[in-house]
Amino acid sequence: MDLLVLGSSDAFNGAGRCHASYVIKDGDAPSVAIDFGATTLYALRKAGLAGTDLGAVIITHLHGDHFGGLPFLLLDGMYHDLRTAPLHLVGAVGLEARLHTLYEALYRDVARRERPYPTHLRELAPGEHMDLLGYRVEAFPAEHMDPPDQPLCLRVTGPSGRVIAFSGDTELCDGFLQASRGADLLVAECTGLRPPCGRHLAWTDWRVLLREAGARRVLLSHLSREVRDESPALLAECPPGIELIFADDLMRVTV
Repeated sequence: MDLLVLGSSDAFNGAGRCHASYVIKDGDAPSVAIDFGATTLYALRKAGLAGTDLGAVIITHLHGDHFGGLPFLLLDGMYHDLRTAPLHLVGAVGLEARLHTLYEALYRDVARRERPYPTHLRELAPGEHMDLLGYRVEAFPAEHMDPPDQPLCLRVTGPSGRVIAFSGDTELCDGFLQASRGADLLVAECTGLRPPCGRHLAWTDWRVLLREAGARRVLLSHLSREVRDESPALLAECPPGIELIFADDLMRVTV
């Protein structure tokens, strides 16, 4: 299974990077994007890909840097890279209503037109799972937003049996540890060097989590400028026997 980092930054495009987003591809199964922020279509173009290369998009939570690019993907399939194959949209509870509101705000006339390709939307609550284009997707509760929002940590198993876990945005919580344990690759946020950095994981958390998360490899992403600037020194703090990578835009990782 291969992972392409489309974007590796926080909401503020730290150090000039795109919003955190990823594409996974396992053998002959379709490509699936994890999160699709406001800069993600641009990042997809930089990677030499088109919106039509994606069979599905999975959204961890409903903040703009994680789902705000979806209207542009829908629009792209209508007028630019013309889509005929179905597009599967899967995400946290509330995705359908929030996406409708955003699409109407950005392109009200187009949002009300019928698209020339099927769009299948499904919301996943924490504790639920589904099969999607050959992948198994499991959702776990993240700690990042107040109810009624239900942000997710994800565990995605490809047709090959390889497992990639995604933290989304979260504080340390049981759902994060359940998603990460035993994963071949953990793609997780490290938004700050230390608290306070909102309801996010910081490097001070990772000093402990690198051993406790239970993943074979750890790719830290959603990086602020400060974390990226300090990443060489932080790598030197990594415990022996743990493979740690700091993400950058257009990085490719084979699992």
